Amino acid sequence: MWNLTPGDIIVVASLLLGAGAGAGSMVLLLRRAPVSIEGMAKSDRIGTAFVAGGAVFVGVVALGNAVDTLFGSLSPGSVTVYNMARRVAQVEDALMALPQIEWASSTAVDVTIDDAPASVSAWLLTADLLPILLVLVVCATAVWLAIGMLHGRPFARRFPLALVVVASAVMVCGLFGQLAAGIARAEAAAFLNAGASEDVVFASLAVAIDLSPIGWGLVIGLLAGAFQLGTRMQNDTEGLV
Repeated sequence: MWNLTPGDIIVVASLLLGAGAGAGSMVLLLRRAPVSIEGMAKSDRIGTAFVAGGAVFVGVVALGNAVDTLFGSLSPGSVTVYNMARRVAQVEDALMALPQIEWASSTAVDVTIDDAPASVSAWLLTADLLPILLVLVVCATAVWLAIGMLHGRPFARRFPLALVVVASAVMVCGLFGQLAAGIARAEAAAFLNAGASEDVVFASLAVAIDLSPIGWGLVIGLLAGAFQLGTRMQNDTEGLV
């Protein structure tokens, strides 16, 4: 009746499973947490459990997106490569017809390829899965930290370790995701240029690296150092008592 595609079914199923898993995780954490935690109000415990449940929900939805991505990549058919860089800019006559535009050209184009090499699909799949992997790492870390807070140890050893893992994931997934997309475009360019009747149509390699993941990773790493200091202070205080 609704003519749902397999991808739609996967998305709907992941949303339903995620909602159930998130709610169940929140209730379970609240039941297993100590009734009284020094310095932590009941509203704080509920808020922490809610964050953990939200992380579980997002993680399950991310897993659904990963399954959908794998299903689409392994299905036979054409492959679309975005932002393929032209070797020579192409004049856009349709845009230049507008009176307000003096000159218009484009250097990038989205290309749908039939019978594309397997390497193109593999690198595109890698580029799509790395951001999902980052989401899963962040969600797992959030749940792990929430469990520590609900057990009354906000500066436990797990906190700096978890933040270091997140910082590493942000830098690795962010940079290698961009690199994988660039390699996919290079593989597609080599395939298309080999069959072109004119000169080289697409640039052999065009990768625009955004270095912001490194900045975010360094900031999170600095927070990990701050939590490590807090852990030592907490251990010293407990030793005095």
